[in-house]
Amino acid sequence: MTVQTCPACSRGNLRHYPRSRRSGRRNFRCTSCGLVGWSDRDEVAPVETVGLDTISVEQREAWFQLKRDGVTTAAWDEVLDELGSRLGGFETARSSPPQPPSSASRTVSQPATSAPLTGVEEGAPATVSQPATSAPLTGVEEGAPATVSKPATSAPLTGVEEGAPATVSKPRIYDIGAGDGGFLAHARERGFEVGGNELLEAAIEIARSKFDIELDLGDLSALGLPAENDAVTLWCVIAHVPEPAELLAECRDLLKPGGVLFLQTPFRCAVDSAALGALSASRGRTSRWVDRRVAAHHWILHTRRSMTEALERAGFVDVRITPKARYSLQAAPYLASLGLGGRKGEVVSRGVDRLLDKGLAPRIVLDAYARRPMETSS
Repeated sequence: MTVQTCPACSRGNLRHYPRSRRSGRRNFRCTSCGLVGWSDRDEVAPVETVGLDTISVEQREAWFQLKRDGVTTAAWDEVLDELGSRLGGFETARSSPPQPPSSASRTVSQPATSAPLTGVEEGAPATVSQPATSAPLTGVEEGAPATVSKPATSAPLTGVEEGAPATVSKPRIYDIGAGDGGFLAHARERGFEVGGNELLEAAIEIARSKFDIELDLGDLSALGLPAENDAVTLWCVIAHVPEPAELLAECRDLLKPGGVLFLQTPFRCAVDSAALGALSASRGRTSRWVDRRVAAHHWILHTRRSMTEALERAGFVDVRITPKARYSLQAAPYLASLGLGGRKGEVVSRGVDRLLDKGLAPRIVLDAYARRPMETSS
């Protein structure tokens, strides 16, 4: 089924690009909010749990080992600082990265394997040869400052926001798609109560053995969780699900009134716009970058405007959107997914990693904060 309306703003102003000669896929761009996505919606993978017979503990652990040292911890601290500020000024002491339990703790019993990883997730670095053309950005262009939607009241968004709850002594955070539990372990070290869910049984096992964290197995729609959380977080999750609007509504229902949502998601940056222009000009022949950025594992690229509209349509207020040059994975696997592997890929990846360490890279993800409104008496 071809997408007829934008999944962010729900308008029907979609421009469909030529079909990729390489992958056979076709993409669209919403001319109203700028979101880019995969046109063939029925091919987006459904949300379902994944057992150990499909992805083993060893395969998933090997994937987690591809993270770039220091990048994820710095991002976690930045987000936890902001969440603490938005939750009425809750302050936590910064801590060292969470360490796995001692040898006396539980361990995973599955034998080691050399099974390869399947796919590479969003957030890893990449380089692109000079694109054939450059397509203009619609809505708000790359490079502009972060935008803040109109808050629910006329109070400025400085310090603690108007309408936010009073200071929480020990706020509860729920991480959707929590991976190995590393972020939650870090949040726990900083004073948060933690919870989260995962679709992969392998991730559940790793979180339990490495950090003694028990995650819920299953999709939110099947878990029936109460609205008891002060904060809900999603690290590159919203672009993976077939019904992002439904997920945002479920996130809202997980929050207490006045609770705060944080999410990170792929951003349609200037390189993406140039690559889409090259795709059009070449009638689908120049498609490798677009095929990598819009794929089965993440089917939409948001803009500031599209993310703001999606959150506001889901009932959130005080929305703030900021593009980030955050690359959580090492360069080598991402370059390999673009066809640059082997020894040449290793040499190039080392140079790319050095540039990333210096902050010399496009901003390819968005950080979004929003708040569930406080309940008002009628």
